[in-house]
Amino acid sequence: MPTEPHRIARALVTALPYVQRWAGQIVVVKVGGAMMGSDALLDTLCVDLVLLRAVGVKVVLVHGGGPAVSEMGRRLGIEPRFVDGLRVTDEETMRVAQLVQVGGISRDFLGAIARAGGRGVGLSGQDGGGWLRGQVRRHLSRATGEPVDLGRVGDITRVSPELLLAQVEAGFIPVVAPVAVDDDFRPLNVNADTVACKVAAALGAPRLLFMSDVEGIRGPNGFASEVDGATLRQWIQDGLITGGMLPKVEACLEAVDHGVPRVSILDGRMEHAALLELLTDAGAGTLVVA
Repeated sequence: MPTEPHRIARALVTALPYVQRWAGQIVVVKVGGAMMGSDALLDTLCVDLVLLRAVGVKVVLVHGGGPAVSEMGRRLGIEPRFVDGLRVTDEETMRVAQLVQVGGISRDFLGAIARAGGRGVGLSGQDGGGWLRGQVRRHLSRATGEPVDLGRVGDITRVSPELLLAQVEAGFIPVVAPVAVDDDFRPLNVNADTVACKVAAALGAPRLLFMSDVEGIRGPNGFASEVDGATLRQWIQDGLITGGMLPKVEACLEAVDHGVPRVSILDGRMEHAALLELLTDAGAGTLVVA
């Protein structure tokens, strides 16, 4: 009768083909949703990422932090304002976003990575001479079609991957905050999902994982373990994908359109979801393929 050590050994042997497949490859992981509010889930994720790094997978972590920015803003007397789901980012709010995302959330991830025995390095667009560039967004209101001034909200225009590549080649796990810079090196508040897409494409990463607070994508027949981009667009057109799931699916399509061949939406509430997705047949969410 197999003992617990034997079961562990069998699981390791089962993972071997996947380890061999992903060793030396770059995997970008974007963290958001419910995971951002759970220290236990974040610690578990960082253990998983350090394990992947230890077996040769080159991991890049991108994080969001919108709710934390709103909370800190309120503490400082700045009430958050949104237009079409986008945060209006004046100079004060931009300072808060930098404080929370670069000086807070990134540091928390670096601490968790270190506790797991790994080596992380925090990066934003202001590092390395401005590797993550953007420009102020020109936004038209969905309701009126009129221009809206969103302040320091930006769209990414260029990713120079040399700094990230140097860090992953040196064995570090880069932790990327969603702050870019314009051509005057002034900070911009950018969407973390878009950062993950652009970074994965610039690095030539074969996998992008979105750690979310849903089990995956649901189609006409319920939960879909795998779907292609054309089918996803049809589901959107048919009205099957709406509400909070729509931006998640659009982020997957953006990544596929920019050359990332395999993108997953994972249930980040599930322990070891990243390992299940990369190192087992079972997976832990929906895989979107080009």
